[in-house]
Amino acid sequence: MKIKNPEKRLLQFWGAVDKKHIKSFAPYLTGKNVLDMGCGLGTTTDYVSKMGFNCMGIDYDSDTIEICKKKYPASVYQTANAEKLPFDNAFFDTIILRDALHHFYGEADFEKVKQEILRVGKPDMRIIFFDPNVNFMLKTMRKISFHKDEECSYESALKTTNDMGFKVIHSSFNTLYSLPLSGGYVGVNFVPNSKLIQNTILTTENYLEKAINKLGLGRQLCWRYLIVGQKK
Repeated sequence: MKIKNPEKRLLQFWGAVDKKHIKSFAPYLTGKNVLDMGCGLGTTTDYVSKMGFNCMGIDYDSDTIEICKKKYPASVYQTANAEKLPFDNAFFDTIILRDALHHFYGEADFEKVKQEILRVGKPDMRIIFFDPNVNFMLKTMRKISFHKDEECSYESALKTTNDMGFKVIHSSFNTLYSLPLSGGYVGVNFVPNSKLIQNTILTTENYLEKAINKLGLGRQLCWRYLIVGQKK
């Protein structure tokens, strides 16, 4: 689905949810050089750069990269093909695929993408997969919103992590109701631009997520999964 001016959604509640997503995996960043693959509108790259990392955001869509450069001029973005990355061997300490894994998995030559990730990553690199958690709720919402997208299930992502030679050092599920309330990039936003209301929603959600992960219900109830792999 082609969304007109998606960057404007970041000014609504989706912007707060977007930042929550980044914060969920930010503690797992390591090293100095970070690659944000499939950076989209650039929020992850900008956030990670402000943390003090040398972060490069790349995307195949040149128009999206131009939006990134205008919105976040202090951060670094580049149009690039994930099947042939324009970087030296063993350069990156951490590589992030945030809401991008399913696109590479379903739309690209994924074997080439995996080879390129391993080539540009250091021998002790870390990889972060943060992606839509394909379950009944997600499939239903996509049907309601007429949003078609590729899929990479949590189980497929785990297998990919192991097949690429990474040890899974963390996995969890994220986001109960903030995403559907915000509408993401494609749906209706139900939350007013009130910091108090938005923070209350996100704070209560964080507590419930911890409980749900402990109960082992995240796979069924959450909208995103997080997998962190450390090269063996």
